[in-house]
Amino acid sequence: MKVFKYINRIFSVALDIVFVLLLVGVYQLGLIPTKYLVIFSLLIIILGILFTFLSFKLKKMLLSIILFIFMLLFSILSLVSIYYVRTTNSFFDTLTEVKEKQMYYVVVKKDSDYSNLKDLNNKSMAIFKNQSENYNNALNKVKNDIKVKEKKYTNMNTIVKDLFNGNIDSLLINSNNKELLDENVKSFKDDTRVIAKLSIEIEKQEDKKEDSEVKSKETNNNVSFNILISGIDTNGNISKVSRSDVNIVMTVNPSRHKVLLTSIQRDMYVQLHGTTGTKDKLTHAGIYGINMSIQTIEDFLDIDIPYYIRVNFDSAAKFIDSIGGVDIYNDISFKRKSGNFPKGNLHLNGKQAVEYSRERKQLPNGDWTRGEHQKVVITAIINKIVNSKELLLNYGDILNSTKDVVQTNVPTDLIKQLVKNQLSTMSPWNITSTFVGGSGSDYRETYSMPGMNLYITYPDENSVKNVSKQINDLLSER
Repeated sequence: MKVFKYINRIFSVALDIVFVLLLVGVYQLGLIPTKYLVIFSLLIIILGILFTFLSFKLKKMLLSIILFIFMLLFSILSLVSIYYVRTTNSFFDTLTEVKEKQMYYVVVKKDSDYSNLKDLNNKSMAIFKNQSENYNNALNKVKNDIKVKEKKYTNMNTIVKDLFNGNIDSLLINSNNKELLDENVKSFKDDTRVIAKLSIEIEKQEDKKEDSEVKSKETNNNVSFNILISGIDTNGNISKVSRSDVNIVMTVNPSRHKVLLTSIQRDMYVQLHGTTGTKDKLTHAGIYGINMSIQTIEDFLDIDIPYYIRVNFDSAAKFIDSIGGVDIYNDISFKRKSGNFPKGNLHLNGKQAVEYSRERKQLPNGDWTRGEHQKVVITAIINKIVNSKELLLNYGDILNSTKDVVQTNVPTDLIKQLVKNQLSTMSPWNITSTFVGGSGSDYRETYSMPGMNLYITYPDENSVKNVSKQINDLLSER
């Protein structure tokens, strides 16, 4: 009997230590609203005092056994809670922006004798004029291995013609432009070979925003802000840059519990940030990294976009699966490889949601309707998360399951403040959407593919002004 009493006393002290660690972890997490945090803290303190008091005062064997069982249960619950709290804190401690990388290819004719980069020593190579610093870095990497006889071009068609005619031996090109050549130039894919691949880290341009401005947004959950949701046309590692097929500006006004989703068609003909002369399709901005997409849209809509969330097909599917799928209303019936999408209410898993968001060829208005469907899925995700305390409390686990496939610069403090505020009020959010209209379409030369005519959509200037006003009005609404 005495031995068991001593065990209870030792166990109660150990439980008090566990309770203290739990409280410290919860306070460091900064997630639970103050009113709930006070109640939780008082409950833990009262339980700690009660268990300690009873472990020293109880004399009957049966009551001591019951007390031990209760302390054991609470210790298990507390240790599990500590694990989840530390997992969430650990996730945020390691949350950093992913280093973006671009693949560059050295391409030769399929029937040439060249099999590797060394074979091109002192041979001619087609080089694009006026290319980005990333392209120049790739070229310098090639020059570290071989001597290159540069032949500079400003026209993509001329390069292809000279390569096929034997006027040049090779071509240095980024992976996205090669995909465009494969799609738009007959026989290019079949009649060429890649003999070298170079991975180049995208050089991030200096952020023009002052640190004080960003910090004010991090610490004040009532400050409105824009987030660019960028969906890139690729699978696998999120660090790979690619065409940005999804370009949605999410305007968040926390004080009014309002969200505005603004979609911009991938083929919109815009001036890429920092360039002059020939414009380009908005989707091509993604080739130069997320900063180019952000700054191009900032210029285009005359808005400020401090934050972004960048996903690809794999990451979007994994995130949607992590929250248990989404429920939507489908307005148009169509078929995809993954199955049918009948008209009406649907529950979609991650793969189905991505397929639903990608379809455009079977839709009456093509890219425009696809943009609307993408906003339907995003709205469903927001509604599911903000209306579920279980998902909000497990947000760290959700993010942790997708941390390697999602790229973002949204500050930890801002995420915590928004979640904390939502847990405190559980107020519904008013989610609306708009889009930048087009005034027609054409085939035009683009900055990224000089000399080739690609399909583009002209922006409607009145629509651009109206959308810009909607975004800025919501940002300033109090």
